[in-house]
Amino acid sequence: MATAVLWAGVTGCSKSGPTALNAPFASDSSWRQPIPPKPAIDPNSAAMIAGIQSERALHANLVEFGIPIYQVHGDKPSHAVECTGGDWGACPFGGTAVPIPADAAPNSGSDGAMVIVDESSSKVYEFWRAAKHGDRWSSEWGAVNSLKGPGWGGSSTGSGASRLAGVIRVDEVAAGKVSHALALQTSNACKTFRPPAIKADGTSGRPDCIPEGARLQLDPGLDLHSLGLNKGELAVATAMQRYGGYVVDVGGAPLSVSFELDRSAAAGTLGKVYQDAGFRWDYDAMERVPWDKLRVLG
Repeated sequence: MATAVLWAGVTGCSKSGPTALNAPFASDSSWRQPIPPKPAIDPNSAAMIAGIQSERALHANLVEFGIPIYQVHGDKPSHAVECTGGDWGACPFGGTAVPIPADAAPNSGSDGAMVIVDESSSKVYEFWRAAKHGDRWSSEWGAVNSLKGPGWGGSSTGSGASRLAGVIRVDEVAAGKVSHALALQTSNACKTFRPPAIKADGTSGRPDCIPEGARLQLDPGLDLHSLGLNKGELAVATAMQRYGGYVVDVGGAPLSVSFELDRSAAAGTLGKVYQDAGFRWDYDAMERVPWDKLRVLG
């Protein structure tokens, strides 16, 4: 178990606004690159997609596994974070004073995820199974990534993807436009991975398993505007056509996608932005989109 020395200080306040946080990571990051025309297709793509689309669905992780994202701006570092995950190497938060806002809380899902972005230092603090004990914080594990980096590194996700990377933001849904690849999870993740992933936590040995790091794309030839999609479905489907999504973690559903938790919403509810965009409930399957027309890129 790795620990860090506690620093005293004032906690930062979460803030919002049109900043670099809305377009995180380097301009050449894999998360920010559109899929080129006529990409190579994985030879096992059809079987992989059939294995996760017995029922047409891309489940929206909006609440229980929604990602709470907090933004701070050069506030005085105030918290050490103890890593409690066991003998997994050096704690990523070791020797680091993390500016955790006073109102910060992880999501309610089993991942206990939480992300804090300090734009003054370009650091992204990413927690897996975060917990607060009085005035002290712990996390089973996590990562500290650069807001200017590739969006891959550390162990806040099974694949080594940043926990901020690919998350659909509340403001993006409000605007109806998502301009980056998406963070996907599957219950049929292989034991192996492929770049840009740097590791894997999948356990599936099925012949149709999908390796972490695989990029999925919705058939770009589909006319989405002819399908009667609501605003939220259209934004997600359009992003999956243009940018696709990377499998970053094991999930409980055959296929799911990460959203930012709307922290302005009452506990356990979607919040006005997501409801106005047409989402009905947590884990909404967005089944009007023909997700069976996904493909796995080579």
